[in-house]
Amino acid sequence: MVAISGLSGNEIFCLRQQGMYPGDLVIGNSVFSLGLIGGISSGLKTIVGGEVSEVTSIIHEGRQKAYARMLAEAEKHGGIGITGVNNDLVQQVGNVEFLSIGSCVHKGDEKSEKLEFSTSADGQELYCQIDAGFVPKKFVFGNVAYSIGVGGGILGSLKSLKRGEIKEFSSIFNQTRHLALKRIQSEALNIGANAVLGIQTSIIPFAGMQEMVMIGTASNHPALTVAWCQSPITSDLTNQEMWNLINLGYMPLKLVLGVSVYSLGFV
Repeated sequence: MVAISGLSGNEIFCLRQQGMYPGDLVIGNSVFSLGLIGGISSGLKTIVGGEVSEVTSIIHEGRQKAYARMLAEAEKHGGIGITGVNNDLVQQVGNVEFLSIGSCVHKGDEKSEKLEFSTSADGQELYCQIDAGFVPKKFVFGNVAYSIGVGGGILGSLKSLKRGEIKEFSSIFNQTRHLALKRIQSEALNIGANAVLGIQTSIIPFAGMQEMVMIGTASNHPALTVAWCQSPITSDLTNQEMWNLINLGYMPLKLVLGVSVYSLGFV
């Protein structure tokens, strides 16, 4: 049978160096309506800035359902893993679609394959992860839906009349970024991983608010001691950059964040 894969020629070549070859493209989706109750409760929370937990929960559930359906489809196709996993949010009129897409990979010497991993890394990046000694386990994400808020917006507008930092905005953005990072670490910790690699951060406008989402791959490396299992390392280096650093004797430890929002005032 013909396999329909999303992998490029370079990715296929790199995967073959690890004894893997491409399988089928797999998809999972979930369509949610925010509904009247969700709209009202989130609207009340937007009076002040910060996380809107009801909306965070809805988005998280939608992303998880789409991911689970992609996994179920991958299990029907067979394979040892899914590479290049993404988890998109597609806004429609009154609804939002959560969409997960990835490509199955196989091992030629295995007659009966069992799904062992999913990763946000593409074929080249997956080669780098494995060659650097990491064992990929699961695609993970951490998200926060947040609002600047009516109060925060007014205060921010007043402060933007002159140059300088808008501390209220800095605080909200700083909190949301650290919260998303904490949640992606927590997902990795729950499956016994000691690292989260290739973290990518996106800010997505959503229903008058914004979603901060971080995606990455929960992995294990034998060189990391038991202590790292309590607080997995985090890295937003590309897997190629990480591969180079590890071959020079370095190991990434922690993704660090600092936020400052400034106004230039009237020009």
